[in-house]
Amino acid sequence: MVELNKIESKYFDLLEGVTTISEFEKWVYESNWVENELTADEYTDLISLNYKTASSKYEIGKILNQKIDKGKFETLKIIKLLNSIIDRDGKEGESLIKMYDLYCGGYYFLKDLGLGIGLSVEAPRNYDVESFDELNQDQKKKVVDGVYPLAMQLAIELKDWIINGTLKLTGNKTSELNLWQYIDHRKPEDKELRVWKTIDAHNGKGGIQANKVSKDNWFTRIFKGKS
Repeated sequence: MVELNKIESKYFDLLEGVTTISEFEKWVYESNWVENELTADEYTDLISLNYKTASSKYEIGKILNQKIDKGKFETLKIIKLLNSIIDRDGKEGESLIKMYDLYCGGYYFLKDLGLGIGLSVEAPRNYDVESFDELNQDQKKKVVDGVYPLAMQLAIELKDWIINGTLKLTGNKTSELNLWQYIDHRKPEDKELRVWKTIDAHNGKGGIQANKVSKDNWFTRIFKGKS
């Protein structure tokens, strides 16, 4: 599992809302560990920071940049979402939609779970609505139920690959398109898509199309090109 040092753990709790900004500020002032672990400049910047500004979390991250592993944060963030999908914690619909957002942000290993399933939850085709949020609770449950058990199976597989290092999240983004970067050590057969399939277009342009996710919930939109 991912292990965080003290300052990584405290900063991650801050980002996740477990710790408030005022609690973090108090910890900085009272913790001898922080003073001993940081350089003189880092510590001075941290205790001099105005914690009441809207950008304080961002400024903390800049100060602690050399002391935290951003890849760990990304790993924990995705594992938390995968656990939500696996455990069906009541927020699995929102977690699946987040997988689509992360796919669009550069995590293309989420093509099946994010683009194939997450998008079908975000834009349910059997209802006269534009988004999942517009559905009532019974409708939301039916939409989410329609992508199981495949969603759980994919989430378990992805979680295993991330934990064992087969998929390694770096926490870095590309400079040009601002897309998340990762290292993919999966075997070619493990990268084969199960929700999506490659199709041939008569005009010579390739594309991808969603296979049927289940008998009740599937998405058939055509996407030209490859991501």
